[in-house]
Amino acid sequence: MAVSGDTDAVVSYNLDYRSKKDDAWYTSAVVLENGKQLRVKFRDFVDSYFDEIFSIADFSTKSDLQEFIHRFRRVSVPIEDNECSRVIADMVVCATYKGDGSVRFFDAIVDAVHYKEHTPEKCLCTYLLVWQHGPEEGNITATSIEDICLIIPGAVDPQVTGFAKLVKEKLGLVYKRPFLSRKTSPNETLDELQDLDSAGYSSYVGSSEGKGRFYPQLSDHDRDLGGVKETGCHHYIILENLEKDLSPTSMMEFVHVQTSITPQAYLFPSLSAETFARGAVVVDSRPKLKRIYEFLSNPNHFIVSSSGRPWVIAEAVLRTGTFDTNLQSCQPLSENKNTGSGLRVVRLGTEEYKRAKQRKDLYMEFRKHLNGLLQRLDTEEKKCLPSGAKK
Repeated sequence: MAVSGDTDAVVSYNLDYRSKKDDAWYTSAVVLENGKQLRVKFRDFVDSYFDEIFSIADFSTKSDLQEFIHRFRRVSVPIEDNECSRVIADMVVCATYKGDGSVRFFDAIVDAVHYKEHTPEKCLCTYLLVWQHGPEEGNITATSIEDICLIIPGAVDPQVTGFAKLVKEKLGLVYKRPFLSRKTSPNETLDELQDLDSAGYSSYVGSSEGKGRFYPQLSDHDRDLGGVKETGCHHYIILENLEKDLSPTSMMEFVHVQTSITPQAYLFPSLSAETFARGAVVVDSRPKLKRIYEFLSNPNHFIVSSSGRPWVIAEAVLRTGTFDTNLQSCQPLSENKNTGSGLRVVRLGTEEYKRAKQRKDLYMEFRKHLNGLLQRLDTEEKKCLPSGAKK
């Protein structure tokens, strides 16, 4: 339904939208106008003065489109007092912020739950939240069930989908398997876009960093992936022990579900004798990478594939540089199918966690042995060099 300006028309307020003005979530409606722009209307601010308008001309890269897509999700739902057990530690929720006298909504991770016995009519539990954005970003505050809403997965208004497809056509985007291009612009994404007709927007419920804070040493001088420049714009982590048929898109979506950060993801070709693959998670800032690292390295859980293979960060280094490689495809084919999908978090205290820890310990033992062999190879190679060429 097309409306413009102050036209008073019936619209459906069936979305949560994260405003560009203050980064808060608002119950909203969208209107596709003349096939050229999308108007976002706010339920609590009906005057058209408050509308936010997106024009097709506003988008110049895939990253612009992805950032736009993740501003929409289905309306979050309040939790009844007798349903308080649905809120558990490490869950991402939409929470009420009242710190400046206004009532706004931002995403937060449930750091801990202090359960109290109570009647079904009145919840007395306390929830500690780690705010993911907004004025309290990074802080932990305590709240009650009445200030928490569940994030609902699922497809959003088809007008958002329709507008996104128009932007794709304008940008000339085609679905291709993920690849690494040479001298890629920092404003371009390297993975295929999400299927815009699926439940793939910012409609996520999951765990995130957990309770601890795990910061590694930062390195600006790594030489991986074809060379690093000190002025590079990529910030990345190297992952090991991945399934050989893991989809980079699955990696990207999984990390976004768990952390609310949308990275780029790559899977590197492996030798035929190797039973695992290596890959990378890439973002455009160190703070984002730190948050992802905290989640991936949290000792209270493992990320595993459907076969139980745990992700491993063998080197606790956050790297900075540019991707400058001639690889045309980083998605190798594998005889084993469907083992890379079904990524999930297994938590401390479960049998799955014990098995994942055993498999990680085995991999780290192998990695240690391999490092020893590499050092020995380096030593033997230097012995073969002319004396003047030794370093």
